Amino acid sequence: MKDLNFDIIVVGSGVGGTTFTDYLTRKNPNLKVAILESGSYQTKEDFNQREIDMTALYYNRGAVLSKNLQIGVAAGNTLGGSSAVYTGVSFRPPNSVLNNWQKEFGLEFLTEKFVNRSLDEIEREISVHELPKSWDNDNNIFFQKGAKKLGIPVKRLKINTKDCLQQGFCNLGCTTGAKQGALEVQIPKILKKGVQIFCNTNVISIEENKVNVVVTDNPRNTNPNNLESGTYQLTAKKIVLAAGVLNTPAILLRSAKKLGLKNKNIGRYLTLHPAFNINGIHHKTIKNYRGFPKTVYSDHFSDTDNFYLETSFYFPGVTAKNIPGYGKMHQEIMKNYDKMMSILILVHDKAEFNNKITIDKKGNTVIDYSLSNNSKKALVKALQVATKIFFEAGCEQIMVPASDKLPLTPEDKKNIENLILEKYLNLYKTPLSSAHPQGGARMGKSAANSVCDNYGKVYGTKSIYVSDASLFPTSVKVNPYETIMLLSKWIAENIMK
Repeated sequence: MKDLNFDIIVVGSGVGGTTFTDYLTRKNPNLKVAILESGSYQTKEDFNQREIDMTALYYNRGAVLSKNLQIGVAAGNTLGGSSAVYTGVSFRPPNSVLNNWQKEFGLEFLTEKFVNRSLDEIEREISVHELPKSWDNDNNIFFQKGAKKLGIPVKRLKINTKDCLQQGFCNLGCTTGAKQGALEVQIPKILKKGVQIFCNTNVISIEENKVNVVVTDNPRNTNPNNLESGTYQLTAKKIVLAAGVLNTPAILLRSAKKLGLKNKNIGRYLTLHPAFNINGIHHKTIKNYRGFPKTVYSDHFSDTDNFYLETSFYFPGVTAKNIPGYGKMHQEIMKNYDKMMSILILVHDKAEFNNKITIDKKGNTVIDYSLSNNSKKALVKALQVATKIFFEAGCEQIMVPASDKLPLTPEDKKNIENLILEKYLNLYKTPLSSAHPQGGARMGKSAANSVCDNYGKVYGTKSIYVSDASLFPTSVKVNPYETIMLLSKWIAENIMK
C-alpha cells in the first residue's frame, strides 16, 4: 500500500467537486488539494461523436438501472463528470424550492442576497445566456408551433456555451469545448493552481482523514493515469465527497462502520426527475439532430400537474430505446429518424424515505426507487399534452408509452384522453430515464431528517463533507446544474473557517 498526503481530498471531478475546489483555492491558494475521479481522462480532442464509443463516458453506458428495472439513470463517469455530457441547460433554482429548503430544512444561508449574488457571478463565469431564435432548428420550431396552437406558454432556455458550432452532439461530449462545464472552466483554472487530479481512481471506503482507493489501468484510447495502478491510502485534513448521487451515498454506506455512522437517512429521499423522451413523425425530413438540441421549454404545468416539457433530440440508439414497441413495427418507425421531432417530459417527484441509494453485498450501488402514484398521474397528463403538441405541430405518427394504440395517427386527435391512460403505463416495456438524480445525503438542520449540516459536513464525523446534488433536501424541479454550483460555492467558502 502506498500513501499520499493532502490538505483536502475531493472525490469526483464533476461540477460539484470542481466548483468547490475552484472557490476553495481562490481564498486558500497554498492548500495541497487532490481530486479523485473514477472515470478516465478524456478531453474534447478525444470525443468522436460516435454513439457506440462515447457512451463509455457514462456509467453502464448511460443507463444504471433501478432494482425494479423501471428507470435507468444516466450519469457521467469521466473527467468533468456529467457536465462533460449534458446539454448545458442552466436554470436558477425556483424561489419556491429555496424557500421550502429554508423553512423546512433550516438552510438559512439561502437568502435572496446570497443566492442572487452567487448565481450572477456563476452565470458570468460559465457564460449562461439565452440562445437567439435564429438557432431554433425544426424540432424546436415545431414544438413552439404546436404549443402556441394549444395556448401553452413557451419560454426560452438559458445555456452555458461559448462559440458553439451547433453540432448537436452535446450529450456525447463537446468536440470544440464550447460547452462551459467543468472540463472547460473549472478544471483548467484549478490545474494552474497546482491541484492534482487522479483519474481511474475508485474510492473503496473512507475514514476520518483517510481515503482508501484502487487505481486501475486507463482504458484504451484514453489519456494515461497520473498514478500507477495499485492500492493507496490517501490522507487529508478534510475529505469532500462530490462523487454524484449514485456514488456519494454509496461511499458513506460502505464506510459507515469505520466512521461509526448510524444515520438512517444516508441514501434516503432520492429523487430522479423521471423522464420520458417521446417522438412524433412528420411527413418529410426535418432538421432535428443538427443545431442546438434544446432552446425552449414550458413550465406551464409545473405547479398544477408537476411536470416540465423541454425540447430535446437524441442519437439513434437512445431514440430506439425510448420508442415503444418491438420487432418489425419498431424497425419501420426508426427508418423515419430523420423525420422525427422530440419532446422531453420531466416529472417533479417528491422526496420519499423509501426511495433510496443502497449497496449490495459487494458494496456496489443499488437504486431502489419506485414511481409514486402522483408521479404516474403526472406522466400520463404530460404524455397527453405532448401528444397534442405533436399533432398541432403536424406529426402524422406518434409513439408514446401508456397508449392503447401504436402509433397514434391524426384520426386519434380527439380521443387522446381515452387512448393514453395510466392503466396502459407499463414501465417494463418502456422504462423511464433520469439524468437529474438528487438527494441521498440531504442537507438540513438536524440529523433526524438529514445527513449533512448547513455547511455540508456529515453528521457524526469530524472531517467528511459532501458537495454535490446528494445534498438536495428535495427535488429542485429544474435541471440541477446551477443549484449544485450554488451549494458547492457555499461549502467551499466556509469549510476552512
